[in-house]
Amino acid sequence: MLNALVYLTGISGKQKLIKLSVLCTRERSERALNGYVMSKRGRFGKYGEIKRISRLRKARTGPYYTPGVGRKAIRGAAFQNEKQHVRPQITIRAAEESDVEFVHSLSKKAFFQYGPYEDMLERWFQSGTTKTLLALMEKRPVGFAMLGRHQSEWESRQIAEILAIAVEPAKQKKGIGDSLIREVVRKARELRIETVVLYTGLENVAAQRLFKKHGFTPSKIKKSFYPRGQDALLMYNHIESQSDFMI
Repeated sequence: MLNALVYLTGISGKQKLIKLSVLCTRERSERALNGYVMSKRGRFGKYGEIKRISRLRKARTGPYYTPGVGRKAIRGAAFQNEKQHVRPQITIRAAEESDVEFVHSLSKKAFFQYGPYEDMLERWFQSGTTKTLLALMEKRPVGFAMLGRHQSEWESRQIAEILAIAVEPAKQKKGIGDSLIREVVRKARELRIETVVLYTGLENVAAQRLFKKHGFTPSKIKKSFYPRGQDALLMYNHIESQSDFMI
């Protein structure tokens, strides 16, 4: 371009304008051609290509970038993780006298097929001889577990029984049962309990699976154990490793 201007210095003003206009037209044509070539890779020619490259660079430094994986897949996975983290936190606390109504109501829903346990558990709760733990989610009670002394012939050993554990039907499969069992076992260790036992319905396979997950072992079947005649499975967990006692 510089050589062309020097060459045109000696030409008259009118000719000079004509030559320059031709030159500018030629230059615009070349730019248009370049833009056409670039437009094959971007929507708006060279400028569009620059924007596209800029967006790619930002995406590769963003929070959802993983080399070799599409951004849509990464963003989808991140969104799923965020949804999983939305689950409300479960807190466990000792039950208070004001919680007796909740214990009564949930017992009726959870154990009605076995007998009138809502009245039985309420009496045990108010007797002061049991330890009851309450599970809360978003500050609302969603489950409870009750621990008491096991009535057996082995009085010399420190044995406790999980008398009941229940979770609101609408809140099941959210880890509440796991949290209650862990806290019951921790409380039993505080009380220097060596072995924790429990009875569960022989047909209640889901509950048995949950108890096995937390170290409980099936022991024996108790025929017609429940008030309405169902059989029960006795399970135990030696929470003190030095114990070799078998029930």
